Amino acid sequence: MRLRNRRTATVSAILFLFLAIIAAAGQAQAQAQPRAVIEAGAAQNYFYIEPSYEGAAVTLFASVDREKLKTQPFDIAVTLRGPVKAVTVWKKDRRGLLWVNSESLTFEAVPNFYAVLSARPVAQIAPLAERKPFEIGLDAIALPPRTEEGSGPAIAAPHEFEEALIRLKKASGLFIEDSESAIEFLGERLFRARAFLPPAAGPGLYRANFYVFQNGRVVGAASSHIRLTKIGMEARLSSAAAEHPWLYGIAAVIIAAAIGGGASFVFSRD
Repeated sequence: MRLRNRRTATVSAILFLFLAIIAAAGQAQAQAQPRAVIEAGAAQNYFYIEPSYEGAAVTLFASVDREKLKTQPFDIAVTLRGPVKAVTVWKKDRRGLLWVNSESLTFEAVPNFYAVLSARPVAQIAPLAERKPFEIGLDAIALPPRTEEGSGPAIAAPHEFEEALIRLKKASGLFIEDSESAIEFLGERLFRARAFLPPAAGPGLYRANFYVFQNGRVVGAASSHIRLTKIGMEARLSSAAAEHPWLYGIAAVIIAAAIGGGASFVFSRD
């Protein structure tokens, strides 16, 4: 009987210790994550790319729990990004009378589209150290370079390539910072954020992240998603190009030659 009681006490102690560890871990995780003070979503989660597609106007909504914020002033920032792919940036040097590609750097997982929307510049909302873990702002976006063994000496100034990549994306309308008209408050709790996805943004999954700031720190976060999908002729052409690239290339050349020959024939008759 004593042995059975001792075993029961040992099992109970182990179980109590296990539950205490789980509770401590849950409490630590809750402290590490921003408090749930915001709920958000998209007015439309799916957009379809057709031959007449000229971009998509995205509307995002969110509601802030002012009671949890203790009615203190707060700031809002929203990021919209996706899909990701590798991008190579080349540096040109002058060789005689010509400009030639001399060095290159490939960045992994670069979002094809990235926008940060806020009521005022994000640099005024929070310092870079607070924004960087959440990639809020073009100065905080993570652009990890690809490293390959045996690829030669390391490039001396990768920051120069980062700036070039961001500059090219901004010029193409694919990297955006909007702190003027992107956020519109519809009351004390509800606000609306708007962004435009240009045709060059392309199909795929886009993720919208909403952040609430107080005193320069993130105190709440939520997320939603948007998907762009090709349908109709656009989808069939894209599928053919992916599944049969050689056949698609030959067909494209034949079609281009036929169009060129037909145009030449028509104009030669005139």
